[in-house]
Amino acid sequence: VNADIDRHNLLAPLLVLQTLAHNSTATLSVVKDYIVKRLQQEDDQIAQDERLIRQYREETEKMRTQIKDLKTSAIVFQSAKCSLCSRPLELPVIHFFCQHSFHTVCFEGYAEKDEECPICAPENRKVLDIIRAQEEMKDLHDQFHNQLERANDGFSVVADYFGRGVFNKVTIVTDQTGKRTKGLPTMDEQTQRNLLMSKSPGNPFLT
Repeated sequence: VNADIDRHNLLAPLLVLQTLAHNSTATLSVVKDYIVKRLQQEDDQIAQDERLIRQYREETEKMRTQIKDLKTSAIVFQSAKCSLCSRPLELPVIHFFCQHSFHTVCFEGYAEKDEECPICAPENRKVLDIIRAQEEMKDLHDQFHNQLERANDGFSVVADYFGRGVFNKVTIVTDQTGKRTKGLPTMDEQTQRNLLMSKSPGNPFLT
């Protein structure tokens, strides 16, 4: 059972201990290795998060500086070659603030939108997709918690939302083939706590 809980991240370690506390035959030794492993994983995750926080702060400060420069200073375009065909630039030319420059003919034959750099467009769209997905998932989570609090049978609500993908992690990276990878369905700690405290007659955690 511990292996399944660990593999699919079904419950937080604290909730596993709370559940076992109601079992008179279970001892801490049953889950000792599991708890130690999960605590180490959480320590590693905290260290990784701290590294990302530092990285994002540095990138944010760099972007603020760039925005300030764009607003207050003249921009010098120094590209000598077209960013699409790599041939020397010849008028007429189109420049973007990202420092990509194009022959007008190359740009018109390649770009999907006149106001968007075709080189930066895929990455920009990916970021916008991530932001939209996070906003939609937040709204869905709020709706889920409201329904769970009012439901007589909390597990039927969970089953319904599992089918709708509410517990899927938002993907922010792609693999080398360009395909998005999805995390296993997981529940946050508040959801797990709501289920454990649910008064539903079908709740297997009630004793």
